[in-house]
Amino acid sequence: MKRLFLSITKGEELRFLGHLDFLRTMERAVMRSEIPVAFSEGFNPHMKLSLDSALGVGVTADPLYLEIKLEEDMSTEEVRERLSRQLPRGITIHSIVEAEKNWPKFVAVFNEDAYEMEGPVKEGTGEKDFAEARTALEEFNHLSSFLYRRVTPKKVREMDVKPMILEPMKVTFTKDRAYLTFSLIRSNTGTVQPKDIWKMLAESFHMPWTEGEFICSRTGTYRRLNGKRLTLSDQGVFQGLLKGQ
Repeated sequence: MKRLFLSITKGEELRFLGHLDFLRTMERAVMRSEIPVAFSEGFNPHMKLSLDSALGVGVTADPLYLEIKLEEDMSTEEVRERLSRQLPRGITIHSIVEAEKNWPKFVAVFNEDAYEMEGPVKEGTGEKDFAEARTALEEFNHLSSFLYRRVTPKKVREMDVKPMILEPMKVTFTKDRAYLTFSLIRSNTGTVQPKDIWKMLAESFHMPWTEGEFICSRTGTYRRLNGKRLTLSDQGVFQGLLKGQ
């Protein structure tokens, strides 16, 4: 069985498409393309296709990684040509790589996601407010820990967000908008979400924006190894993860 790793986009046109709907969109495109995709066995067979992670509604991604398993051999060039013709606006294929037999699944590779968020600043905000916000963010970046309480209808969870943020956060302002960049660790036990970061900074560090008014884009997905960011195409990205190593 052939495994293909695809680097694709979830663009602005599909920003508000949820994870399951996006996955179904890809499945329909694969079916229309007549790629010999593999299916699971059993009473309810499903297509062997998976994304590297579930994106929240309202989040775009470039890149987003997709794994497809083929039942029959087909060149990556033909797969790209056939599939590209069936994709809707907002999904673009950057590259397709044929996976080696000992390559792990995406979930075992990536451990860092980079994000950019932007939103309107509050009315009446000026240069003095922007300077104070930049100073407040620098203070947060130098903290060793910070406890954040995530409140949902079902439960309240307290977490130390500092170990989950892998790079110092940066903020820039224009006359009426704010732009925030940061990266978060991936974890099987859960991590803070971008919307939590936006809310936390507004509540506790007086960022001059409204809590719920933002758009979010995932701008990178990496394996962080020995302090370096590695993408799927970088040499050594699978170091220590390959079977038999």
